[in-house]
Amino acid sequence: MGRVSVASKDVIRGSQSIMAMKRCFMQLIALLLGAIPLVNCSDAPSCVLAGADSPIRSVSRIPAAAGGCPVGSGGGGGGNGGCSNTLTPADVVFAQASTGAITTLAIKTPVGTNLSLMCTTATAGLGQIAVANVLATNKNFLYALSTVAGTINGFAIGHVAPTTLTPVGSAFSIFAANGLHTVVEMQADPSGRFLTVTDTVSSHVHVLLIDSSLGTLREAAGSPFTIANALFTAVGTTGQFLYVTDQSDAEIRIFSINLTSPTQALTELVTFSPFIEPSGNPANAPISMQVNSAGTFLYTANTSSISFYSIDPTNGSLSGTGSPLNFTPAFDPQQLTTDTTGSFLYARGAGLEGVLGFTINANGSLTLISTTPFASGASVTDMLVNPLGGQMYFLVAGAIDVFTIDPVSGALAAVSSTTHFSSSSNLAAAKVQ
Repeated sequence: MGRVSVASKDVIRGSQSIMAMKRCFMQLIALLLGAIPLVNCSDAPSCVLAGADSPIRSVSRIPAAAGGCPVGSGGGGGGNGGCSNTLTPADVVFAQASTGAITTLAIKTPVGTNLSLMCTTATAGLGQIAVANVLATNKNFLYALSTVAGTINGFAIGHVAPTTLTPVGSAFSIFAANGLHTVVEMQADPSGRFLTVTDTVSSHVHVLLIDSSLGTLREAAGSPFTIANALFTAVGTTGQFLYVTDQSDAEIRIFSINLTSPTQALTELVTFSPFIEPSGNPANAPISMQVNSAGTFLYTANTSSISFYSIDPTNGSLSGTGSPLNFTPAFDPQQLTTDTTGSFLYARGAGLEGVLGFTINANGSLTLISTTPFASGASVTDMLVNPLGGQMYFLVAGAIDVFTIDPVSGALAAVSSTTHFSSSSNLAAAKVQ
């Protein structure tokens, strides 16, 4: 899943005030290497400074302002201040500067090394980003949603050295009566067939079909779909079912997915949907979700707990009491993700709560990792797992911090480095080799 930092729950519960996001000037020290012109690196920001005045509607993945830019010696190696045209990464992390410039960061090996700046350049409207890994054609596309303009810029991700971003047609405008209101999430399904964009104020979910060869977008028949208080979406690993949370009513709505239907892509499975949180406790009302890698369990981040439910792979129905895991002291889970092995689940908290880690047991239950919380006392606004495993990336007050994942315990350890890249959007990643 494309995965996405979650909106504050105060915003989700009805505060629709316009967020002021700081606009800034980016700093970049580019190095002229032989015949490589300086312009190759001119739009590749090594970091982002705090600024002001970009009106952004209430959006889930808009981090806090960056704390400042490091000053590096350059050298063309992709470290502080310098970008590289020579690195051949196996996978990359994408972020956005407040100017809309897209940052491409190489994930270097071995695991435990820091990110390096690529000289790739692209510009899009600022808001959220998502990567679609299209299994049908083995192509990757990056999408950037402008939450102000209601447009999505698409880019084909080149699988060559250096990694390239090539626009796929003109910006796509999302259809919405009276425009977009409060976008909570943009997410790609695991097979790269479509994007979902949730608009909680208008109670809409947009389903945008991805051309598997070109990467261009079109609205699915019947889209946008009216789904009350739509917050976050999750797609089962079979790709047949879409889950949408309605926290206001403590419900999960369940839909079958038929992208070839001439009338609509989504059909609610009224026999099983809506699935109502069994305990009736408002503290267990679902907000964001995560399906485990086997597609057998659905985990929900609630107001002050985490629940899990069994998934029937034949019809997408949910069962179980939810077995809510409550926290003492209180912990307010905002976002969930699993590692690539499916062995560990991580929950990002609100404010300065940091990130909790859990071992996923055979029956779907969770056991807290003894060394949690990680990054406690830091304002973590997004988290992203390296698609090839072994690393986790936290967006902390606008700066990207790298952590290694212990393959046995699931514990996270910060990678020591003076190189800190920044982002004014959420983070996304793609395999490029």
